[in-house]
Amino acid sequence: MSQRENSLPLVLVIDDDQTVHLWAKRYLSTAGFMLISALNGYEGIEAFKLYLPDIVLIDIDMPGIDGFVTCSAIHELPNGKNTPLLMVTGTEDAERVASSYVAGATDFVVKPVNWKVLIHRLHYMIKASNLLRQLERSETRLSKAQQLAKLGHWEWYFVDETKMYWSDEVFIIFQLIKDDFVPTPANFQTMIHADDRLHVQAAFDEVIKNRTVVNIEHRIVTRTGQQRFVEQQIEMIGSPTDQLAGITGTIQDITERKDHENKIKHLAYYDEITGLPNRTFFWELLSSTLKLAQRNNRSFAVLFLDLDDFKGINDSYGHHIGDLLLKEVSRRLSECLRNSDVTSRYLYQYHDAEIARLGGDEFTVLLNELTHPEDAAIVVEHIQKWISEPIFLENLQIYTGFSIGIAIYPQDGENGETLLRNADIAMYHAKKMGKGHYQFFHDSMNIKAQKRRRMEKYMYQAVANNELRLHYQPIIGAKSGQLIGAEALMRWESPQLGFLPPDDFISLAEENGLIIKFGEWAIREVCRQHKVWQQQNMGHLTIAVNLSGLQFNQASFVPMVEAILAECEIDCPSFLIFELTESVIMADTEKMFNKLWQLKSMGIKLSVDDFGTGYSSLSYLKSFPLDSLKIDRSFIEELPHNQDDAAIVNAILALANTLNLSTVAEGVETDRQREFLENSTCNSIQGYLFSKPMTIDEFYTYWQSKFIE
Repeated sequence: MSQRENSLPLVLVIDDDQTVHLWAKRYLSTAGFMLISALNGYEGIEAFKLYLPDIVLIDIDMPGIDGFVTCSAIHELPNGKNTPLLMVTGTEDAERVASSYVAGATDFVVKPVNWKVLIHRLHYMIKASNLLRQLERSETRLSKAQQLAKLGHWEWYFVDETKMYWSDEVFIIFQLIKDDFVPTPANFQTMIHADDRLHVQAAFDEVIKNRTVVNIEHRIVTRTGQQRFVEQQIEMIGSPTDQLAGITGTIQDITERKDHENKIKHLAYYDEITGLPNRTFFWELLSSTLKLAQRNNRSFAVLFLDLDDFKGINDSYGHHIGDLLLKEVSRRLSECLRNSDVTSRYLYQYHDAEIARLGGDEFTVLLNELTHPEDAAIVVEHIQKWISEPIFLENLQIYTGFSIGIAIYPQDGENGETLLRNADIAMYHAKKMGKGHYQFFHDSMNIKAQKRRRMEKYMYQAVANNELRLHYQPIIGAKSGQLIGAEALMRWESPQLGFLPPDDFISLAEENGLIIKFGEWAIREVCRQHKVWQQQNMGHLTIAVNLSGLQFNQASFVPMVEAILAECEIDCPSFLIFELTESVIMADTEKMFNKLWQLKSMGIKLSVDDFGTGYSSLSYLKSFPLDSLKIDRSFIEELPHNQDDAAIVNAILALANTLNLSTVAEGVETDRQREFLENSTCNSIQGYLFSKPMTIDEFYTYWQSKFIE
């Protein structure tokens, strides 16, 4: 028995992460939702039985029973089939997505959750669910009404094959005036939609031949030319052992019901923003395409398309512009495949169904009847040409493109999940090449992808299992030669994968969002280590920490830093240097300006990492509260004999001196480089000439040998 008393939509959140429940409460409660929280699958199933929520969010990775089992169990409960079930996953892996749908999920959400966007999806899915329930109730009432109400009825006796009997309701259904129309089998046939006449005649023939009852749906055309849907039940007149006297039938107008069904089908199978077929439609289409290809021994291609820089456009101009961009890209994609002479031969049937939007900025295209794999490349090149033309949205001119992966059936996969996964893998490799590229899948990509998936599997437990390490690379005063600080650099000591340098895992952590958790751990660990160094009389050393753009752009970043400083009892955090790249600083000037000043007011120092490789804009150097510039190693490695690099370094040093910013030169590996920098205005240097990044114990030994009172 449900215990709901409030009319607000109720959301059940099933997740073992307390943080998710806090974020859900913060965003969903203010958006007009009521919340029920469950910390594992067992609690979630019982909460569903008790409260009958309008929608359920289920985390895939939970102790006890996982999200797939939980979803399947809820789906089988009364009211479970018509309740939207959203799986929450840390990665948009094709196998996980497929398993979610098998378990009965309506859709999925990728962590970190964009709660503001999710609110709109929840409202939309609840609306669709309510329509489904209304349709179900409507069908129940209709069934009862059919038993009680008088339906349209007709009879045709073979003794006089030119005449039929129609009840008054049949005339009403066909919008005919009874006195002006004589019902005959021929007239009856003319009222049936031309495309459905053979279907209806086949039903009549089956009743006459097999003396059975047949139920059919078909279209009619009324006296006014209106097209309607009717349902008929046709049966013989007389008993099966008697001579067949004729046939009779009941007829009912089901147009409104069909309209409801079509609306529900559209909600279920088509994307709300673009109008393209959605993920659900795509999987059904892919399944039917596979069966056809297997039966006819034919090949086809799956294209996985990812819009370049869509997140940046969304972040810069807002979701309104992002939605407009998706609509325009979808329109161009449809037009390209429909109108291009090169591609039209692939789309001789159901051409709109060949394109689907999987979600976010991801699209798929199925190319049927593929004669040669290289034909797919021709289509892809035409798609890129159409999409790369400038797009005008309101007062903006936007340039974008697709990164595209191509998988060919059967050599790249014999089932839908494998084909889509391999096309996705190929797309990932295309994106690494830069904007607007495409790649065919090959086995070496799959090996790399399996390695990444294996790494990601263990990565989620790295912080909890205390597997991350910080190594420290000394920073030396350029003129004094004294040890003045260190840069903290992350390493991962995995029991399963071994010792991993940052190049092996940081980019993956950026992609799946774990860099936020990793970055928080690093800041906390640096503050903890500073306290230890204070106790060892090393407290004067500065410690530089690299910040990820994804981490720094979190709204919770500054409060998180404040909490860590309080937790570690750091009264004066002037030892702490946050290093940010130029691209991160320039991403959103106003927000960045405020955030930097908040950090500055705490006493934290701010440095621009890899200076000279990005914007190098004098305006932000003057405006933002920066303390230092870190000269990129690419300008140091050929000093002093490369005159261009020498000139660039001297220019950076002069600029920093004018703006009262200190400087650090990284990547110093030779005595000649050191001598050049010692004779300049550079303040400090670091690199392998002095030391590689070291463990805590190694660094302490290094300090003991170098530190001068």
